Amino acid sequence: MPPRTRRNELSSNQLKEEGNKAFLNSEYDKALTLYTKAIQIEENPIYFNNRSQAYFYSDDLELALQDCNKALLLNPNYVKALTNKAQILYEMGYIQDAIQCLEQMENHSLEIEKHSNYYKSLVLQSLIDQDELARQNGFLEWLKNGQAHFPKIQIECYSEDYRGINAKKAISSKEIILFIPRSHMITLEMTKETSIAKKILQYKLDLISPKHSFLSIFLLQEKANQDSFWQPYLDILPKSYSNFPIFFNENDFEWLKGSSFLKQVKDKIIDLKKDYDNICKIAPEFLQYSFNEFCWARMTACSRIFGINIQGIKTDAFVPLADMLNHKRPKLTSWCYSDEMQGFIIETDGNIEKGQMIFDSYGSKCNSRFLLNYGFVVDDNNANEVNVIIDPDGPIPLIQLKEELIRDTLQFPKSFKLVIDPEDVNILDLMSFLRFLLIKDQNDLIDLLGKKLYFKPAKISFVSIQNELSMWNQIVNICTHSLNQYPTTLEQDQEIHKICELTINQRNCLILRIGEKKILQFYLKFGNKMSQLFLNFNIIELTKFQLNQDNYNYLYYLNRIINQLKMKT
Repeated sequence: MPPRTRRNELSSNQLKEEGNKAFLNSEYDKALTLYTKAIQIEENPIYFNNRSQAYFYSDDLELALQDCNKALLLNPNYVKALTNKAQILYEMGYIQDAIQCLEQMENHSLEIEKHSNYYKSLVLQSLIDQDELARQNGFLEWLKNGQAHFPKIQIECYSEDYRGINAKKAISSKEIILFIPRSHMITLEMTKETSIAKKILQYKLDLISPKHSFLSIFLLQEKANQDSFWQPYLDILPKSYSNFPIFFNENDFEWLKGSSFLKQVKDKIIDLKKDYDNICKIAPEFLQYSFNEFCWARMTACSRIFGINIQGIKTDAFVPLADMLNHKRPKLTSWCYSDEMQGFIIETDGNIEKGQMIFDSYGSKCNSRFLLNYGFVVDDNNANEVNVIIDPDGPIPLIQLKEELIRDTLQFPKSFKLVIDPEDVNILDLMSFLRFLLIKDQNDLIDLLGKKLYFKPAKISFVSIQNELSMWNQIVNICTHSLNQYPTTLEQDQEIHKICELTINQRNCLILRIGEKKILQFYLKFGNKMSQLFLNFNIIELTKFQLNQDNYNYLYYLNRIINQLKMKT
């Protein structure tokens, strides 16, 4: 070994630092070269440990382990090398060796203790989940035997109730990470071939959700057949959906008190029961499956199927393994059915690092849809919405004339969706309907009709200042009433979210109602601002208000009102 001189030490240290830079930039080959040069100058345990990590991230576990051993030979108390060795042993499948490696050190540091406990918990979890592991292995083997291809991804269990797909190796952009042949996909057309499905088609049964029902019937029938070709896939599906609201218990429902979402859940259960009962009427053999089992199958269908196009024909399908990608926006992947490859493919939209969870996007949806159909919610979801009810408690002015003009009967209660965007069609429809409902002057109605034979109340942009004031007062009343239905305020919910330990269902319900209350408070504030403006209306003050940067939320609305006023004068 060359004599250690200050010049050599500096040179080797510089090489190590350059190697570190390359490592941090994921340039592992370059890092290996630099660390090797540093080691040739000085056999320092740090250099061996660093090179071990470069080998590790290059998927060369044997060489990584050799370098860790060399580092520990030079410094047996080198904690970082010891924890790295444990990680390498774990990745090689030697979890007990990883634990022994950590426990061989006489003076355990907190770092060693933490890693040791982590691997022990994995051992315990692996003992608990032997059945799960066996199901996973059987499922993956079934896919591989069918010529499915997924060399760089793997199933990962992040908790007892949370599985996903992560990268086994680094993945480049535009790389196909999954191919599932058509032979291993359950398409809607296949599910229509069951005996019960044929009866549904024969009797032209009017189901609320026929597509999901066909898929659900197929799942239940195949699940009951232990010799089914699809058994490896069925075995890997969730056994229950306790995080889906239709399976909530009474304690969970308490967290939805006051929310309009509660009605959506109850309506969903009623719809499911109608479909179940109707299927049983024309196919009594379906009674062998309980309503609860039918609900399980329906939730499996609505949360896992893909809408695809096969040879120009739109259909829906279960795609095994692909349905394990969790949701996140912006999406990391794109998927489609490839007629050329005769199977379903997933391609990356960007580079994905080793160990990174791989996400799909389920689209832009409000939390009520996510929770109802997928069993989760999204924090700070800009697509949130809340249902509000219009149900006048007094006589509607000019109701007979209004019904004649719209050629329809005004029926109440009437539901509308509020979203955070004041320019959204749902908000414009609500405002238009309220304007129409609150018109008191017959001449205003006649002016709106113009030369048309009839009109739709959803197309009214402006009537008069007084009408606009009445509309905003009504919106304030609607939002106030809706907020008063909740047992807690928005501020209280936000505090609960910060300080309380909650179950998954409690947390999801809390985040959902926080989103609802934010929308209601937004329009409560909006309504109060506009009511003040229109109460003592002055076009100059309105213009000043419009030009104030603090009032940007109201800008588009006020522009429309000013333009309408100019047209009327």
